[in-house]
Amino acid sequence: MAKVRVPGVKVYVSKGITYAYDRASGERLTPPHEIGTPGWWTALQAIRAKAKPKVKEEPGTWGALVISYRSSPRFLNDLAPRTRADYQTVLDHLGKLHDRPISAWTRGFVAGLRDEAQKKKGRRFANYVLSVVSVVFAHGIEREMASTNPVRDVKKLRRPKGAPRANRPWSPEEWDAVVAAASPELRAAIMLGGVLGYRQGEALSAKRDSWNRAAGTLSRISAKSGKPVKVQAPEIVAQALAALPSHSATTLLVNSRGQPWKEDGFRGSFFRLIRTLEAEGKIADGLTFHGLRHTAATQMRQLGFDTRTIADMLGQETEGMAAHYSREADLEPKLRGVVVRLDQENRKRTGSV
Repeated sequence: MAKVRVPGVKVYVSKGITYAYDRASGERLTPPHEIGTPGWWTALQAIRAKAKPKVKEEPGTWGALVISYRSSPRFLNDLAPRTRADYQTVLDHLGKLHDRPISAWTRGFVAGLRDEAQKKKGRRFANYVLSVVSVVFAHGIEREMASTNPVRDVKKLRRPKGAPRANRPWSPEEWDAVVAAASPELRAAIMLGGVLGYRQGEALSAKRDSWNRAAGTLSRISAKSGKPVKVQAPEIVAQALAALPSHSATTLLVNSRGQPWKEDGFRGSFFRLIRTLEAEGKIADGLTFHGLRHTAATQMRQLGFDTRTIADMLGQETEGMAAHYSREADLEPKLRGVVVRLDQENRKRTGSV
């Protein structure tokens, strides 16, 4: 599976077994729990609780609210491992506020947290702080630990004009340049992301048997919604997968040594290629792997597929994010046909045909 980053935890491999070392407690987490699973998170919290005196959070404080949220099924079971780790990064960032009364979390206070986070870690992190705080307070309202959500009506920071949008869709020219220069190992991952909308973690953790060569199908479980997605593999994707070197790894994708990709190794190889092409002037800056998910959605929208269909392909429960991913689609070619039909119909009504 893709490597999960957790603050204060070092992940390493010894004699073919993956271990996690918790620096705070000085203990090593061993199998049977796979890193990032709910059982693993429970074990991590248990050894950390033994390593230091337990702080008794006062009822009605942010700390008590966070403890309740972190022990909830929504945090332990519903979040993808990478998302859970990202949430924990924000909660650690706000750890110094553990004794602040919930009643003191006003709109103005939250706006101040946003602005402070922006100065220290940038706009995207600041907006993510708002998202996580909102989720925690929504949990509190549900459990009657809070009466209002102070994030409501606090605006996220807008991208400065002229600044490249994060995870923007790739242009057709950029797609051609990267695909042409990519190794077979990178090209296969890019195809899964840019044609079928795989997230990076979904691509790297996909099992070898998720591609049924005989039936020509690819299957996956959406990392965030848990929704199963099974499709016929487009020819361009099947060709990229067939071009991979033969290997015995359990994963579908492998690196040049025939081993499953580690997240850091994949990101390093991917961005070395991107930076090289940027320096050669073949692509603009701002290309990311997650941008391929936007690329896939944009292409589907331009081909005339509705947002429900796009959401199903991306493995999303609702259409909202599908609309978000495909919002930069050029609909002029599609709408041109609509205008022709409208013109024909109106000519009939006016008797000019």
